[in-house]
Amino acid sequence: MTENRDSSGPAGTRIRAFAILLSAIAIFAVLSMLPTILPALHLQLHPAAPTTSYGVTLVVAPRQPRPVPVPAIARPIDPDLPPATQPTANPARESATVSAEDARLRVMLHAAADAFSPEIIPVLGSLPTLVLSGSLTPYTAATLVQYGALVMLAHHGALLLDNVFVGTHATLDLDSPDIQTLYLDSGSGGFATIVSWGGNLSFAGTARYPMTITSWDRSTNSPGVDAGYGRSYIRDVGGDMTLTSVRVSSLGFWSGRTGGVAWTGINGMPSTGGATSSTFINNTYGAFVSRGSGVTFRDDLFEFNQLDGLHIHRYSVDTAVISSSAVRNGGDGFVVSQATQDTLLEDDISEHNSGDGYFVNGRPLATGASASGGSVAPGADTQVEYSAATGNAKMGILVEGGTGTVLKGDQVCSDGTAIAVRLGSADAVVTGNTVGCDPRSGFSVGPAAPGIVLAGNAVDGARTGFLIQDAGRVQLDENLITRATIFGISVRGATSSVTGVGNTIAGTGFRAVDVRAGAPAPALYGSDLSDWVFHAKVTFWTYLEFHPLAAMWLGILVLVLLAWGVTRMRRMPSHPYPASTRWR
Repeated sequence: MTENRDSSGPAGTRIRAFAILLSAIAIFAVLSMLPTILPALHLQLHPAAPTTSYGVTLVVAPRQPRPVPVPAIARPIDPDLPPATQPTANPARESATVSAEDARLRVMLHAAADAFSPEIIPVLGSLPTLVLSGSLTPYTAATLVQYGALVMLAHHGALLLDNVFVGTHATLDLDSPDIQTLYLDSGSGGFATIVSWGGNLSFAGTARYPMTITSWDRSTNSPGVDAGYGRSYIRDVGGDMTLTSVRVSSLGFWSGRTGGVAWTGINGMPSTGGATSSTFINNTYGAFVSRGSGVTFRDDLFEFNQLDGLHIHRYSVDTAVISSSAVRNGGDGFVVSQATQDTLLEDDISEHNSGDGYFVNGRPLATGASASGGSVAPGADTQVEYSAATGNAKMGILVEGGTGTVLKGDQVCSDGTAIAVRLGSADAVVTGNTVGCDPRSGFSVGPAAPGIVLAGNAVDGARTGFLIQDAGRVQLDENLITRATIFGISVRGATSSVTGVGNTIAGTGFRAVDVRAGAPAPALYGSDLSDWVFHAKVTFWTYLEFHPLAAMWLGILVLVLLAWGVTRMRRMPSHPYPASTRWR
């Protein structure tokens, strides 16, 4: 007879306890070996910084960034002189002159459709216009001389006396070695222009003998000035215009399309071409592009223009600016305006401009139904790479709105805000940039910059390395902050959600990571704060600076005391009528 053992007895209990003990020992042994096992399996126990984001390769923080190389022709001439001043002519008169030019061009467009040979057409209130209709062979300077629009001068010079209008499918080729200097007649009696509508324009010199184009006032025997009655300009409308080794100066007035040298497409007819090894100096706009397609600027200089150096305006696609400089302009250096797509600025320099070094405006033209039917789509895919911004009066690089903006490998020297991304800029990538010259804020993010990635950037000497205000979701990875004087990273606002890996924060100030204004604490893993030294030199003014509520109440108290003091000084006498009234 077999004896049945009860597994619930003392022996069974000891066996189960022993099994549980062995299982616990095995689990703890495996956990203790995870740091060794996971790397062997190419797995990470803790979060690691990504190497790409939105298809952009992220780079490490540069220790010694390379200088931005630009060719000799694109180097600034006088970078230390003051920038240009903005136009001061009468706005009403200037806008009326632009409207008159638009009306003249409409007349020329209709005339060119009926013309079968070059023809001079007079227009009331302006210089006569030579209309060049479509032709299988290009028109040249000889054609302009033949019809009296151009007068040849000594020493390879020429003076344009009339307007020139190049019609659809026509080509004006001014690449002649006989013209090294082209003067456009410009004065109180009218101004000569060169405009192509659906045609082609070509201006070219050589590296040794560049072609110079300038307005000329014969009454003063000097370059033309914008005195309120217009000035000579060059414009392409829906065609192709190229400038090679050309020196353009003293052109343009008031608007972009009349601002100097302009590529302006129309619906269904984008403007193409570009400029190579050319300079744009002392114009209203250095150069202006609107509705362009594939317009390329390479090795160019935009210096001392009254407004922006280069303005890339609405509906322009695939514009590229390579190895060029914008210096001492009265507005911004480089502007990428609303409703543009796929713009590249690479190896460029923006220096000592009165506005921002680079202004990327990607905000939509309209946020809903509008009277003009403006596009509600934001600008997209602007790249500013391996460029430099130094000594600009406002920000080094400013990004407002747009999607997919990339700032990569740039160098910014500023005492204000070096790089700012804000106002609806979504999914931007800011990587490998270097900020110096002790700015107030190295990087300012927000309000409303969701999905931004800041990786591998270096900030030196800033009061605040990264200032994040109501930005949305922000990723901070492997950034290097040195010599910060107040905060390394300051997160503000309830909507700021900051995460990151491997940031290094060094300096002397209040806090390496500051959180205020209802912001959640950032989730930063693996931060190196070993070189941060707490230093709080609190004065009356610094206390008010970092406690705005106290400053507000102090201001209210000061107003109350001032009001009380004024009322005491103007207090009525105790007995206003002593001669007529007897008081008891």
